[in-house]
Amino acid sequence: MSLVVLVDSSADIPRPLALAAGIDVVPMPVTIDGKTFLEGVDLFPEEFYANFKAFADLPKTSQPNPQTLLEHYEKILAAGHEVIAIHLSSQLSATFTTAQLVRDRCSAPDKVHVIDSRGASFGNGLLALQVSEKLKQFASWQEAQPYILALRDHMRYIFTPDTLEYLVKGGRVSKTAGLVGNLLDLKPLLQITQEGNIEAFGKVRSRRSAMRRLVDVMEEEIVPGDQVIAISHSNCLDDAQTLAEEIQKRIPVGKILYSDIGCIIGSHTGPGTLALFYQRK
Repeated sequence: MSLVVLVDSSADIPRPLALAAGIDVVPMPVTIDGKTFLEGVDLFPEEFYANFKAFADLPKTSQPNPQTLLEHYEKILAAGHEVIAIHLSSQLSATFTTAQLVRDRCSAPDKVHVIDSRGASFGNGLLALQVSEKLKQFASWQEAQPYILALRDHMRYIFTPDTLEYLVKGGRVSKTAGLVGNLLDLKPLLQITQEGNIEAFGKVRSRRSAMRRLVDVMEEEIVPGDQVIAISHSNCLDDAQTLAEEIQKRIPVGKILYSDIGCIIGSHTGPGTLALFYQRK
């Protein structure tokens, strides 16, 4: 029996990487102006961001359909495997709680291992990729669990949105923080805490300064060595590449993976968000 990693689509793993790693991805629904789509099935980042500012209302997101989750879990179980389900932070979504309930309905609940990533976007995706890469080294879930949780607890999530407008509307940051930031035209610096919440850790005067500050923080915290890191962006690939160039000038890292911020996360951050993920000390 082997262990198979599963994520929800908010993990923003590029499809070729998910397929190569054998990671199962459960689509999450996004409702735009009264019509519901499934991320990665009939809604993709390119068209989503191209039309974002024309939407009548901010897109609404929800957890995966419980029946869909059950079907994905059962398919893996039926193939003779155990499930390692790494889901969006429980502080940002009800997905983790629903996944626990769905696990209890499975034919073999003891073979479905549900993990709160305490993160989001491609940081969660990078965690899943790192876990999947090492699974063959472990003979059982009991052996794999400490390694997975250690990776989870050291994954760093730092990001800068172009504006706080959408995070405020979605209730992810306070209206006061959003008002101050917008009035002063400041670029916020945000993080996902170890508990899985979003909080601010600074603000700067320009986009370029925000990018430099992300690299400053990474330089202070990153585990030395050639680790694989990840950058995700919402319709700002040029900025993502500029951020990567700045990192490579200052910090010895291994491969840099890129991803679009998908429609679930992008519904709350909006276009122009840039995020950086790595293992910290």
